[in-house]
Amino acid sequence: MDIDKVPVLGKINRTLNVLIINFILLAVVCIALGVIIPFYPQVLDLFVAALLIVSAVILLNIAYNIHTYKHKYMKYFK
Repeated sequence: MDIDKVPVLGKINRTLNVLIINFILLAVVCIALGVIIPFYPQVLDLFVAALLIVSAVILLNIAYNIHTYKHKYMKYFK
């Protein structure tokens, strides 16, 4: 049986997968910053600014997912 076909569990599973992918993307951004900064300090400003914007978008996506599904599933307990 595929867990994605179970209504609530499937949605939670997909949401957790999205959160995991977002954290992996943040890790890639941190690794890229850690490797590029020592070798190419002349492009530091532009590169750091671009990756900070990407990180902010990923963090906002994580916050949106947590807020949306918390609101959706916790309304049954109020």
